[in-house]
Order: sequence, then C-alpha cells, then structure tokens
Amino acid sequence: MLEPMFNRMRKFLSALVVLICFLTISWTAYSQSLSDMQWEGFQKKHGKTSVKVQSDPFASSGTAVEDLSIEELQLSGIVYYNENDAYALISGYLVRPGDRIAGYRVDIIEREKVKLRRVDEVYVLVLGGGI
Repeated sequence: MLEPMFNRMRKFLSALVVLICFLTISWTAYSQSLSDMQWEGFQKKHGKTSVKVQSDPFASSGTAVEDLSIEELQLSGIVYYNENDAYALISGYLVRPGDRIAGYRVDIIEREKVKLRRVDEVYVLVLGGGI
C-alpha cells in the first residue's frame, strides 16, 4: 500500500531535481550572456561622461556631423543596456540620446532602431537599413 505512494513521491522528486537543474543552467547562461559580460568593460572605458562625436577614420569624405543629410545616415551598431545607457554608431559617429546629427536630435535609442527628431519630423534608422 505504501509502495505506490513512494513511487509517486520518487517520480515527483526526480522531476523537481530536473527542473531545478534546468533553471540553474538557464539562469547561468542568461547571466553570462555576451552583452552582460561586455557592458561593464564598455562602461568603464567610456564612463558616464558625454560622448565626443568623431569622424570615422576609414570614411572617404571629411564631412562634419552637421553637414550630413538625413539620406546619408546609416545605422551600423547599437550598444544598449537600458533606455538611459545606450549608444548608436550612425555613419561613423558615436551618438547617444540628446546628441545632434544631420540637423536632428537623437531622441530614442532602442535595441534594433534609433529615432531622430527635428520639430515635428521623426526619422527611424533601423540596423542594417536606412531611414
């Protein structure tokens, strides 16, 4: 009579151990994701100071950030930790929210896109594409 109850309890405990192992492995993989490991180093290197806009040394033209047209802008990278700590690489210039490029203000940097704003105009740059 007690044997079926012990068998059910053994199956339950086995399933519980498997679940705990799965959750432990998943959490470890999540906490050691590439972006989490790289973010602290990036933050130490660049700190909380304002980002200085520089030109891309490999770009062929010597245009200033304000001389670019909206059609020339190309989003080639995003470093995103949260909405307050995000950077974007647009046409060779490293920008963050509040910076200006091509007469537009960088409004929001998200994981896959950047929104630029000028008065009532909003342009969205998407990774791998144009406006």
